[in-house]
Parts: sequence; structure tokens; C-alpha cells
Amino acid sequence: MKRKLAGLAVLTGMAAATLLAPATPAQASVGLYRVAATSVLDATNTKTMPISCNGADQVVGAGGRINDGQGDVLMTRMYADAALHTVTVVGVEANATNVPWSVNAFAVCAPAGTVAGLQLVTTTSANNALDKVGITAVCPPGKKTFGGGYRIDNANGAVAIDELAFTPALGSVSSTAYVFGAPGNFTLQTQAFCATPLPAMALTEALSGLNATSPKPMTTPACPAGSQTAGVGGVLNGLTGAGSVTTLVPSATLDTAQATGWEIAPFAGAWNIRAQQVCVG
Repeated sequence: MKRKLAGLAVLTGMAAATLLAPATPAQASVGLYRVAATSVLDATNTKTMPISCNGADQVVGAGGRINDGQGDVLMTRMYADAALHTVTVVGVEANATNVPWSVNAFAVCAPAGTVAGLQLVTTTSANNALDKVGITAVCPPGKKTFGGGYRIDNANGAVAIDELAFTPALGSVSSTAYVFGAPGNFTLQTQAFCATPLPAMALTEALSGLNATSPKPMTTPACPAGSQTAGVGGVLNGLTGAGSVTTLVPSATLDTAQATGWEIAPFAGAWNIRAQQVCVG
């Protein structure tokens, strides 16, 4: 029987948050905003939720959350369309459950024309059945990543996202997936939302305690004054196929971000999660 813990766990031994890329002096915000949508709340085993930016505005960051899944539901896709206008989030049950659950989709949007050179870069893995797959999307020279996404295809609920991670220099985004069941051949795609750098760009991180508690929610420190949250990332350490990232959420005020990890199956060892956010301004 899978171990359940009521509510969100209190984290101990929390490491100090770090600012990885020094920000330039505070600049005026470009006016990013967040839009959100929530799926129906029921026990259907797969749910898809899209959300679009207003008018001609474009996506610079994506987010998603599984609500009430208790670790039994995977967030298998959190990705933008080719036009960078819509974010879609997909939840799939890894363990059969009769508990109602839902999916949130979030898009961080830039008003049309405020972010120069915005483009989507995607990299897709080979179609195979490896136990672990990692893939990186790299921005072109002269551009940096504002946000990122991923999608798993043909995994049948047996492959979980272990990380969506930004490099300190914001030149690329990587995603990693672990197999915990028997999916057969599947693919993993990583997306980078790349653009001409703004005057202020920084990656902030916060690391949870290293213990056996599940779930682990972790919130980043606030963005530097004058900048806003664009991309959100999360990295699990220690679970190696026994857990998944189920929350990657930019706050409504676009100043912090949250990442949450859950165990898929009982896991006796210690593990932690590193929450990331890309701050721009």
C-alpha cells in the first residue's frame, strides 16, 4: 500500500536560498502577467488543461500543478505550442485511484513586442525504452532562456519527470525522466523559450531539507526588485525513479515560484527538491 501523508509536510534542515546569476541594477518590469486555468475535479485517469495568453501576447514561462493527486498522479506534460501562445498541462494516473483530482495550467505572458527575438527551441529524445532519459534544449548564441517546458509521449503513465532545470547562465533548459513501470518505447521533449536578454536576468534557487518526508514543497526567494518571474524549474535529488515533480508554479504576483516533489511508491531513503525561477526585468 502506498504511504500517504496528510497535507503538506513541514521541511527541516532547509538550505539557504542562493542567487546564482547576479542581476544588474533594478530595471522597470516589462509587464509580464500570469494566466491560469483549472480542469474538472474528478477521478478520470487522464486530464488535459490548456491556457492561452491574451490577444497577440506570447508565452515566456510555463507552469503546472496536480491537485489532490497524493503522488499517484504524474504531470507528464507542461509545454507551449509552436506559436508560444498556449501552455498545455497533462496529468496521468501512475497508480489507480478513485480520489478526485485536477490539473492547473499556468502561462506567464509578455505583452506583444516587449520581449525581442522570442522563439521556441525544442529537442526530442530518441524513441526508446531506456530507464532514464535526459534531454537539453539550447538557446541560439546571443539569446537566453526565459522559461521552459517538457512533454513525455507514449509512456502510458509509467514515466515520471525528475527535473526541469535551468543552467546558471540561462543558456539552456534540461529535463530528465525516469521509468518506474513498463512503458515500452517513449520520447521526452525539452523546450526552451529563448529571447534577447533583458537588462536584468537572474536564476534564483531554494533547496529543501534532505529527508524521507513526502511531499516536499519548496518556494524560491523573491525576485530582485524591478524583475518578475518568467520560468519555473524543479530538480529532485535521491529518488531516482521513485518520485516525480508535481508542481511548477509561478506565483500570482510573479515574484516567487514553487516546486513540489512526491514519492510515487514508498521510498525509504532521504531525498530533496531544488526549486528554481528565472527572474527578468
